[in-house]
Parts: sequence; structure tokens; C-alpha cells
Amino acid sequence: CRPNCISLSNVLVIRFICTFSECNGTIRTTSSRMSSLPECFDYDSDRLRAELTSHGFEPGPITVTTKRVYLKKLYQLKRHQPVPTVVPATQKRVYSLELEKTLRDPKWTSDLACYKTLEEIVTKDFAKPEPSRKWREGVNKTSFTYLLLDPRISDNLPCRSDLLDPKDVWKRFLDSVFYVGKGKRSRPYSHLYEAVGLWRQGKPDAGSKKLKTILDIWRDGLGVVCLHIFQNTIPVEAYTREAAMISALKLDNLTNMKAGEFYGTASTWTQKQKRLLGVFLLHKAKDIFLSEGERQLYPQDIN
Repeated sequence: CRPNCISLSNVLVIRFICTFSECNGTIRTTSSRMSSLPECFDYDSDRLRAELTSHGFEPGPITVTTKRVYLKKLYQLKRHQPVPTVVPATQKRVYSLELEKTLRDPKWTSDLACYKTLEEIVTKDFAKPEPSRKWREGVNKTSFTYLLLDPRISDNLPCRSDLLDPKDVWKRFLDSVFYVGKGKRSRPYSHLYEAVGLWRQGKPDAGSKKLKTILDIWRDGLGVVCLHIFQNTIPVEAYTREAAMISALKLDNLTNMKAGEFYGTASTWTQKQKRLLGVFLLHKAKDIFLSEGERQLYPQDIN
């Protein structure tokens, strides 16, 4: 393309004159842009067939030469059809009052000042812990908080988020969280080791609700999504962040056995303040998830 420059009253006006021959015939139309696929939009053949069928389209043989055609078809279907919720009506989650308000008001993120203040208090509280004070599990900054997500519900949400209303993205992310935990750098997947042991022993129905959910996901041919967030913290800060998110989501909606524990200044807050902190932390976790992508862990990935 060749720019023509015309000076009018000291204002430089740049007019691009583009012809088909000058651009080597590579003019992209709106329809061609719509049909292009995001790099992350990919499924294996079995999942692709299942997705197309669930959207009312019966594909033919999916081969190396036809797969991209069917991926484009699925992409178009997802763009133009509302995505149904995966959570059955009988199991519809009801979150804390503070979190439910964010689902009803899509503009809640326009003013996050009060939420940020709460997190700043927690961060400063544990930034320079007094060595003389005994904190649970010490003061080494080797801990983090994590969320376990069900990919049957999230359904590759990071790749599809541009197709959905932000409120639906937020809701689907929350619905996919089935466990909130605290981990440490030395054993980042310790929460999955027991599940792998049961899997290898052929005991899919043994263990806690968390373990059963993990095994169910693996049995369905998918991997567990483990989102590590708020890293390089001392243990009590990680526990506090864990507790805040559990409070916001409500224990009944998770596979956690018990509610978390708050430490430092946060332990003196009202329940509302604790839940507001949890809402904000979940919001940040959602943004991290959308940015990093959905990375699934299968039994063979856990050593």
C-alpha cells in the first residue's frame, strides 16, 4: 500500500490508496477476518466431533485435511449461538451476597478502589513479617494459592472469552472452580498426588469429594486445570487469601472440607470485608486464567 501525503494548514493528512495490484491481492475482507481462527482454538478429533454434535451439526470424517474446516465451522457456531450453562439447574450455585451482586451488575469492575484497599492491607501485613513472631509454618515466601477448575465447565474459556459477554465469562469461571487451596513451591502438585495414586490403583470412587471430582475429570478424558496464583507469599498470607476466596464462593459450592483461616489484620474484619476481598481475588484469578490459557494436567503429568 502507498501513502499519499497532503499538507493542509500545517496538518499532515495521510491518505492510503490501496489497490488490489499494489497489495499483491491480499486485501482481507470482514468475512475473511471472521473466518480466521485464534491460535488457541484447537480440539482433538473426538472432542471436536462432540462439540459440533452438541451444537446441532453432524460432521463427516474428521481427517488431517478436513479438521481445519470443521474447526472453522465450530468457531462460527460458537460465535452465533448462545453457550448453554453446563451446571444442571438442580445444582445451580448460589454464591455469597457480595459475589452474587457482581453477577447482577456487569459494571462492578468500574470502581475497584475499596477492593484494592483490602488487598493492600493484607499484602502489607505480611510483606515484612517480624522474625520474633511465630507464624504458622514460618516466614519463608515459598507459598502460593491455587484453584482447581473443571474443564468440562470452563470449556477452554480463555480461547472463547471474546465470543461471550463479560458477565457470562465471569459466571462460567466461577462455576468451574471446585477447590481452593494453599500450596508450597517444593511440592507444587502435592494436592494431585493422592488422586494419581487412586487412579493408578483403579479406585475411581475412593477418597474425598475433591479426589472424586479429579478422577471424574480424568475418566472423561480431560485434565484438571490447576491455576497457581498469588505466589511468593508466606504461608499465613496464602491461607488468608485462600480463606477469602472460599468465603466469597461459599463452602457448599466447593469440594473443600472446611472454611479457611484468616491471619493478621484480616482476622479482625467483618464477614462482609472478608468476602469482598475474596471477590476481588477471584476477579484477579480470572484475569490470570484468561491470560495464561487453560492448561490441563493428566495423570501422566503428575510425578
